[in-house]
Amino acid sequence: MRKKLRPIRTLKRELDTLFSRWIRRRDTDERGYGNCVTCGKRIHYSEANAGHFIPRQHLAVRYDPRNCHLQCVMDNLYRHGALMEYTLYMQRVYGQPTVDELMRLKRTTVKLTRADYEAMIARFSQGGK
Repeated sequence: MRKKLRPIRTLKRELDTLFSRWIRRRDTDERGYGNCVTCGKRIHYSEANAGHFIPRQHLAVRYDPRNCHLQCVMDNLYRHGALMEYTLYMQRVYGQPTVDELMRLKRTTVKLTRADYEAMIARFSQGGK
């Protein structure tokens, strides 16, 4: 008897959760505290968001670790990502060529397969930084 496969939408939801936790942990110290990339506020990862520079709707960069960083709820949700400050952060940390690359990638069409989701789930569930 064949094992029933989980729907893609379930895999995507699981990956979103794991990726968010992985990003928030990556951007914090051993005690779980880090600074918001846009305002600098010191915050515990459990109270922070994983804010995307380029919105999550662009699947080509949705799970790219360069596109996502620890961000306070105020900046990510209420200030809609604080894009001006986020752009300055991206240019300072990664340089303009990487920002340009992410902007190019966002315009590409990507269709992730079940295997893609499962591979990324395995990668981001390992927890490390």
